[in-house]
Amino acid sequence: MTTPPPSDDAPNDPVPFPAWVPPDGSTPQALPPAPPPAPLPPVPARRRTNRFAVTALVTGLLGLIPVAVGFVIAALVQAGRRGEKGKGLAIGGLVASVAWAAAVALTLTLLSADVNGQSVRKDGKVAVTTIRPGECFSEFEETPAGMYVRRSSCTAPHQGEVGAEGELPDIPYPGERETADRAWTVCRERTEFLERSRYGSDLKLRVAPPDEDAWKGGRRAATCVMVYGGSGLLPAPLAQTMETKSRDESELAPGDCVQKWNDDGVQPIIACTEEHEFEVLAVYTMQGGKYPGDKGMEKKVTKGCLKFARKAWGENPPADIDFAYVVPNEDGWEAERRLGFCLVEGRHGPLKRSVVPH
Repeated sequence: MTTPPPSDDAPNDPVPFPAWVPPDGSTPQALPPAPPPAPLPPVPARRRTNRFAVTALVTGLLGLIPVAVGFVIAALVQAGRRGEKGKGLAIGGLVASVAWAAAVALTLTLLSADVNGQSVRKDGKVAVTTIRPGECFSEFEETPAGMYVRRSSCTAPHQGEVGAEGELPDIPYPGERETADRAWTVCRERTEFLERSRYGSDLKLRVAPPDEDAWKGGRRAATCVMVYGGSGLLPAPLAQTMETKSRDESELAPGDCVQKWNDDGVQPIIACTEEHEFEVLAVYTMQGGKYPGDKGMEKKVTKGCLKFARKAWGENPPADIDFAYVVPNEDGWEAERRLGFCLVEGRHGPLKRSVVPH
């Protein structure tokens, strides 16, 4: 079969037909572009944990209370300012510190109640070993467990006073009997001056030596207790009941009040409630060979008296006193007179009370 030739009226190029025609015969339109994808929600940034908060928790758990508290404060301030995590850790460190502080306070309370036995009884009486020299008491009671008293003001009628504490030598525990003997000797020497009280003949010395546990714990002080056995009660501190008389300076003792210091070696002792120039802080024998010279002597006695002052008041002596001293000159030193006297005087005039604990 022969194919007819193309008609001249036929176009050379075929007319393209769309692949799809709408039913209504309209011309198809281009599809609109697809809308852009919706943006993803932002991912929140991860908050850092404050380093101080972690440190606060660790130091709190270890019981480093002052350090922990400092880090707690720093963590709370810094975390709040920077928006960091860790406030809970910081609070945990604070709670741990408080728990440690409570535990320490409880331990100290229990330890203080175990010096030479139970120090505070249910009836309110305390062991004499808990009372400082110069403090007064009533209702003295001596038991196999120790000596117990009820604290009392020295200005109110009272039964007695702790006259002194005597430090025993730093040696291994020598046993109960020898400790008691040493304590008695020390207390006898330390309280002998109280015999000059107008109540001296009726004062009875009682001694509480340290026991073995106290000794091994470093507490070797014997407590020297003066109990009044006369009629009635003591009306004032023993230091205010001293009879007025003169004594050789070699007989002076802590708590003696000197009306005016005499260079002849005989000192007028008066009641400390009367005006006086000096009160004796300490009398001690100065050691050494050759006379050290005036400046050397001043340095020597200043060092010695400072030791006694710190023992009496720690680092806080009364604000209204000054310190003085009396030492031998070169002739006295060569004559083997070696006593040094540590004295207290009023900063603004004569003293009118006892200021030295003894």
